[in-house]
Amino acid sequence: MTVADTLPVAPSDILAADNAKEPLADAVAPPEEPPTADGDDAEPLTAVLGRRYMVPSSEVVTTSEAQIKTLRAFEKGCAEWEAYQADGIPEEEMRHYEGFVMALLSDHSFRTEEEYDKAIRTVRKTFKVQPSKPQIVRAYYRLREAGSLDQHAPFERIATKKAVRSNSGVVVITVLTAPGRFSCPHDCHYCPDEPGQPRSYLSTEPAVARANQNEFDPVRQFYDRAGTLAKQGHTVDKVEIIVLGGTWSGYPRDYQEEFCRDLFYAANTFDEAQSKLGQRGEAAAHTRKRLPLLEEQNLNERANVKIIGLTLETRPDRINWAEVRRLRRFGCTRVQIGVQHTDDEVLRHVNRGHERKDAVDAVSVLKTCGFKVDLHIMPDLPGSTPERDQVMFDDILHTEDLQADHWKIYPCEVTPFTKIEQWYKEGLYVPYTERDPKQLIDLLARVKAQVHPWIRLNRVIRDIPEVSIIAGNMNTNLRQAVFAELKRLGKSCRCIRCREVRDWPEAADGLRVRIREYRSSGGTEFFISIEGGDRGLGGGATKRGLTGGKKQRQTKAEKRQKRETARAAKGAGKGANGEVGDANAEANGASVADGAEGASTNGASLSPPDDADNATLYGLLRLRLNDDASAPGRAFPELQGCALIRELHVYGVLVAARQGETDRHHGQERPQHGGIGRTLMATAERLAASRGWGSIAVIAGVGVRNYYRRLGYEQQGDGQYLIKELQPCEPREVSSLEMPFLDAAAQFRRLEGPAWQRVLYEHRRAIAAAAAVAGLAGAAALVAL
Repeated sequence: MTVADTLPVAPSDILAADNAKEPLADAVAPPEEPPTADGDDAEPLTAVLGRRYMVPSSEVVTTSEAQIKTLRAFEKGCAEWEAYQADGIPEEEMRHYEGFVMALLSDHSFRTEEEYDKAIRTVRKTFKVQPSKPQIVRAYYRLREAGSLDQHAPFERIATKKAVRSNSGVVVITVLTAPGRFSCPHDCHYCPDEPGQPRSYLSTEPAVARANQNEFDPVRQFYDRAGTLAKQGHTVDKVEIIVLGGTWSGYPRDYQEEFCRDLFYAANTFDEAQSKLGQRGEAAAHTRKRLPLLEEQNLNERANVKIIGLTLETRPDRINWAEVRRLRRFGCTRVQIGVQHTDDEVLRHVNRGHERKDAVDAVSVLKTCGFKVDLHIMPDLPGSTPERDQVMFDDILHTEDLQADHWKIYPCEVTPFTKIEQWYKEGLYVPYTERDPKQLIDLLARVKAQVHPWIRLNRVIRDIPEVSIIAGNMNTNLRQAVFAELKRLGKSCRCIRCREVRDWPEAADGLRVRIREYRSSGGTEFFISIEGGDRGLGGGATKRGLTGGKKQRQTKAEKRQKRETARAAKGAGKGANGEVGDANAEANGASVADGAEGASTNGASLSPPDDADNATLYGLLRLRLNDDASAPGRAFPELQGCALIRELHVYGVLVAARQGETDRHHGQERPQHGGIGRTLMATAERLAASRGWGSIAVIAGVGVRNYYRRLGYEQQGDGQYLIKELQPCEPREVSSLEMPFLDAAAQFRRLEGPAWQRVLYEHRRAIAAAAAVAGLAGAAALVAL
């Protein structure tokens, strides 16, 4: 059997559809015909197919001790999960926990984590119990439900377990597709092929284990993960879905359609309140008949739990004009592609089945149509060396061919059920990390220090438990080791993840609009952001990495100095027309082809940083202007002549979008719903118009379509893009749009009149209430809008 025999659609049909510029039809059936689900009462195809190809670990034929260890670890994890699910808390014990919470909130006053920890230690001594955070959260919401307790905003904020899960502004839920031969028809030598698991995934990986426990049913996986997050105190409101499991493009078309339908159905029916009260799975949902995909998507626009982004993963050689049309039908906004390496010789050695050119073409097609692109990169592959890997990273960083928005770095590890497991036993492949672990750390530290400020490093290591690693990088906290090396070198990583504001907000008068321009895949990209002061060495995610997850707070003197510097800078250089200039600005440019790491900043710097690209990040927008304005029309005619907004993201702790939910966040500044997103949108619109573009389109997640409609965008065409006509304006330099955030917000408010006034009215009400409750200077500053 050849690779072509296993494809859902024959290569000749793909080529024909591309040439015809038409949607691809399902020309050929998959090699394993999936069961059909006929009738209203039939079990969904996703549930049937997910269960059909599962293999009990006791039936797996093993050929090595490492494979046996992995299966035993998987069995142990399943047993622990089943015990946890069955371990209901007796009602008497639950009432004891409710008394615990009543005493905590009635007898103690706290606003900070330190004060909370002191109070809870006192109550634990009195009650002689040690309830977990989820148990405390459940007792709290039971009391709220019964009307015995008023809302306590500081408790809700502090009691959130693993707050980092929503610090980036959304909660992320990962689900896996079903196992089976169709999960990927290729045979990369480093890729695990464990029986009963989707290709490339091991049963011991956390998300994979959760998928197994829910029989790969997407609805059950969603309920499971969302319920856990809710019980930990997170707001399950704006959700980004990441779909993993082999190669998405290799699955049967009807399975793809139902899988995505089920994700929107799960979000539409999930009940956060019931989960916080201890309900699980179907019991925490308003179950009903599942509607067709597009109907579920329309419902999600108004649902309590909105899917604001859907990420699918596939291979570079599967991306074409027909495929991107299908991806948009499913609601996909970001695509992960396994580039793995840019050296064709290395790719051939591991039987990857594609070349660098395929990756270049895939990035170009995706960006031309407005998708966000996430590259998977694998150093230490068989056939590679530290020097070859450095050349690979330089290629990705400093040419316009592979400029991605996100990276996942997965150092190659020898795992069970792979071809390289046998190579390692025979001495044919020894990872250079095993010979000298510092080589990988040094490589990644050099790379992180060069990463452009428009890239987010989602991972620097794959989440494979140590029990399943035979050889290669054995350091499961590799990111922390790299941070430590960066600190030793006196350098910082400038990637988005390391610069996100998280729990270290500044006053609004210390923020400014910045614009970085660079070339990418036949277009010009503008990375528009709102940033604060210099993060310094460490800070943000970097600082947490260096301190084992502990938060580092500024001293009073540091806070006072930052405020004084910001006020002084804000008052300097402001002209009568409200625009701000800076005589000391340097036009450094941001040409990727020239290898530049930074971009020009021609406006006034409120807190002049030593490293202009190391500032705290509050929000970002990615604007793309294709060199060929008609290029997207090959897949989406409605996009011809449109500038493209590929991403809008405001960082910080997630603020519920549901009406009446903002008061839970009083007592702390929150970047979301603070005018940042609107200012970024207005800046992008003006920039595009000044370059002669007559319309602009957004690749919006289903759950945020109404946000863009309120800004004047209308949904058009099969691609479900939201498009807005632009008013012509005079050409402007990018530097003229870089200014203090408050000035930019006020400027666009004057231009947009009543509509913008309404947005700001709701904004001021929330922020003013926060200022009144907590007396925060930063919140008061935001009211100045």
